[in-house]
Formats: sequence, structure tokens, C-alpha cells
Amino acid sequence: MPDINFYYLEKATLSNLKRIFNSSDFPFVRLSKFLDIDSVDYNPKLEREEKIGYYHREKGSAVLEEFWKSSEFIKFLGRITGLNPKFRSANHLNYSPGDYSLLHMDESEPNRLSVVYDFTKSWRLEWGGYDLYTSPDKEPLICNRDFGSLMIVKLEKGDLSCTRYISLKSKDSTRIDFITYDLD
Repeated sequence: MPDINFYYLEKATLSNLKRIFNSSDFPFVRLSKFLDIDSVDYNPKLEREEKIGYYHREKGSAVLEEFWKSSEFIKFLGRITGLNPKFRSANHLNYSPGDYSLLHMDESEPNRLSVVYDFTKSWRLEWGGYDLYTSPDKEPLICNRDFGSLMIVKLEKGDLSCTRYISLKSKDSTRIDFITYDLD
């Protein structure tokens, strides 16, 4: 199992992250260089999936599924969010040129914690593929690709998220572990 960057485990850092997470309209925090993944065997088994009007992508088991389920990581999430997350699902998603997911696929989702770990290397902004979080009464939150970063976002019932269209001009694919935790 990979190790969390020691910086994020320091007491002062944890306290600061909790303050940051809870200080915006969309409670979120982005942690760069979150894991030491040199020892991770990155070889996901993916299958193409499409639901017209909702998504077009490849999907498989999360590369770090055991880590996302671990009590160590769930406890870490609780410490920086002040929430009590319960693991629901973890998938590895790959969006190639022309792939997308749309906001309305989340319409019936309850309160949840969305966690995205980015395996994408060498990404260019003009290729799209960013993650988008929206709410009826909040400014949208846009998160561009950033290799090795962990994005944690609290979403309430009615909040939506998606990975935007990947340009046909893209020379690469986005690669993410997408994890959902239920909230009380």
C-alpha cells in the first residue's frame, strides 16, 4: 500500500487542512504529491462503457482500491473534513479523446464525499478533461488535471459533478481513481 506524504500527517497541517476544507462555498481541499506511488503497479483492467447522454469512457476497479477502503485513509478523511465518511465505491476511470461525463448523471445522489486521485501525466489545459462541481446556489468549482494530487469535495443532495469533454486533439487520456464515500 502506498504511503501518504508525511507532511499531510503532521498535526498542524491536519488542522490547517480542516480549516481550509470548511472555509468555502464548496467544502474542498486539493493535496498535491499526496502519495508515494513509485511502488504502485499501474496496470488497470478497463472496459469501455457508454450511456448516451450521460458518459462515454473506460472503467475498471480502482488502482488503489484497498487503500481507499482502509481505516487509515478513512480516518485521515475524517480528520481533515470533520465528517464521518463511509466507503461506498472506488473505480478507475479513463477518459480518452472524445470521452466525457455529464452533470445530470449525479441528479439522484445523496450527500457524499467525492475523492479523486489523479494518475494523469503531461496534460494540457486546452484538451479539457477537467473535473467540474456545481450546485444550484454556489459558484462552480473547476479542477484541472494535476498528476499525483488528491481532490476531496463535499457534495450535498442536488450538487452535481462530471469530467468534461476530452478534446479530439488531445494526445493523451485522463486517468483517475474516483472514490465515493457516503455521509450521514
